[in-house]
Amino acid sequence: MNGLVLGLVGLTLLVSGATAALPALWLTRAPQPRPAPKEGAAAATTLWLVRGAGRHWFVNGEPITAVALAQLLKSEGATADVRFLPSSALAIGEVSDALSWLRRQGAAAVVLELPEGR
Repeated sequence: MNGLVLGLVGLTLLVSGATAALPALWLTRAPQPRPAPKEGAAAATTLWLVRGAGRHWFVNGEPITAVALAQLLKSEGATADVRFLPSSALAIGEVSDALSWLRRQGAAAVVLELPEGR
């Protein structure tokens, strides 16, 4: 009799666990495609902007001052594909301030890029 009760309890736990896991299998996130590059007479350049801790800026991996970045955005911002990747060391308020600053510098559209898993 004890073996039958233990078997039924084990089977009940197995079926309950499998049923509880089903929604997690259906809710897996599908990969999101990146936006297609802009088409035009001249291919638009992509400016990858990174804001690090301590107000350090990087454009396509190269360090740049805020003044030089502002000049670059004023000259190329309207035609370039501008993508902003904030450092994980920044607070959300700093990310918001940096994004606002970038938009004020003449970039037509700044896309906020977040690493996967954030």
